[in-house]
Amino acid sequence: MIQLTFDRTLKINTALALGGLIVWVLISMMTNRREAWDSDLFWSLGVPLMLLMNVVAAFVDPSKVVLKGMLSVVLQPVAMIVMAGEIGSMFPLGLILFGFMGLFYSVGGAIGAFFKKQFFTSRKTEE
Repeated sequence: MIQLTFDRTLKINTALALGGLIVWVLISMMTNRREAWDSDLFWSLGVPLMLLMNVVAAFVDPSKVVLKGMLSVVLQPVAMIVMAGEIGSMFPLGLILFGFMGLFYSVGGAIGAFFKKQFFTSRKTEE
């Protein structure tokens, strides 16, 4: 049982990290921007998509929602460096913004975990 839980958690966490990377890279490429967040598409499509990913992930596995939110952005700075070919002077500020965005995505995770615990778990009835 422990192995099954670990495998599921690993798959969910990997999916979140790769999903965040894919969102970043696709939006950067589609809009010809060095950084995805310079595009309106990132804010209108990318952010809601990342929130939805966290809602679903926390619904499936309601533990550690803050970690899930942070995992959603962990590969995005790497993609930003690779795609830009350099570490820009604003990179430290960008890392802070990535941290805030990870916390913001954790809110989506908290919502998913809340719905699972509130409406989809069995409750013991008291007699």
